[in-house]
Amino acid sequence: MLKTMATDRRSELADFLRGRRTRTMPGAAGLPLGRRRRTPGLRREEVAQLAGLSVDWYTRLEQGRDVNPSRETLAAIARVLGLDDDERGHLFYLARPEDTLGPQPAGRQEKAEPAMARALEMTNAPALVLSARFDVLAWNAAACGLLVPFDAIPCARRNLLWLTFHHPELRARYADIALIEKEVVAGFRFVASVYVGDSHFDALITDMLDTSETFRTLWARHEVRSKTGGTKAFRIDGRTVLFDWYALASATCRKQQLVYYVPHLATARP
Repeated sequence: MLKTMATDRRSELADFLRGRRTRTMPGAAGLPLGRRRRTPGLRREEVAQLAGLSVDWYTRLEQGRDVNPSRETLAAIARVLGLDDDERGHLFYLARPEDTLGPQPAGRQEKAEPAMARALEMTNAPALVLSARFDVLAWNAAACGLLVPFDAIPCARRNLLWLTFHHPELRARYADIALIEKEVVAGFRFVASVYVGDSHFDALITDMLDTSETFRTLWARHEVRSKTGGTKAFRIDGRTVLFDWYALASATCRKQQLVYYVPHLATARP
């Protein structure tokens, strides 16, 4: 049976630590390169030594055992593994949920928050409202023109993560679908770590693991990214057109975001 992220927070933490450890080169951690190693990355005892921990304790953490690391311990591990801000936040989400927002009821609203819906009406730019689970709650005509006609998609499949991997028309819209896949998985994983234990998230992750080999590969890499904007390349009328995108969080419902697209500055000039 494929294990989903929501099955066990400790198991997810163990997988994340192992994955990051095997990708951390000894030189990056300040260790001499020495002879060729049998396994990639750092050894458990090296992480433990550099972080000031006992090998037995760190091993138990990587085995998904019931241990309670302190903030200082997690900060030391993050330093040794060279975690960036998003990865460090993900580590704390998994290891010390009591210090974070903790498991929250997933955003299952069938309708967009009124403020979000109103903002959607007021803009001519392609825009849509997403739930925390990346469900598309609302959209405007411009978004259908740039992405896909969302009103023609069954509600159960109106999810940006699922569409990115399964909807041929949307996939063809992106000039670099491999990059988009990588970004959407990293962004979703960052959000999903707050919802460990939520069956709604678990169902989506299970569906994706069962139906997409590419998703399984990317999910296993444990990459996390918190992004509120960027640039995407679209194929439009045989040309590659760049759009900048921005995500604005609702002031009244933090689980929802308004995502809108504007022509990239370089391509918007005459």
